[in-house]
Amino acid sequence: MPGILPNKDDVLNHVLKEPVTGIATITATAAELFAGNSALEGRRRMIIKNEDPSLRCRIGGSDVSQHNGFPLEPGATLELAFDPEEEKPVYAISEGTEMEVSLIEW
Repeated sequence: MPGILPNKDDVLNHVLKEPVTGIATITATAAELFAGNSALEGRRRMIIKNEDPSLRCRIGGSDVSQHNGFPLEPGATLELAFDPEEEKPVYAISEGTEMEVSLIEW
């Protein structure tokens, strides 16, 4: 209906730019996560899926380690929201050997 403002959640849940997808290999050394060649400029959302059937990884800031950070169980996903005006890097580390995570950013 004309003249009615959209609900804020409806606006935030729409894809405002083309998403970038990718697979990242993570190891026992913390590394920044991004779907493309670098973090998507002005990103609003990122979804991370642990593709490993048995290993857990940890997600956090540059200080994430095998003993801190948010644990992402095998097969689990984590969705992160960002202020598109601020660049905030996200790091991951494997709790074991090399593993893969799938990513989408938009």
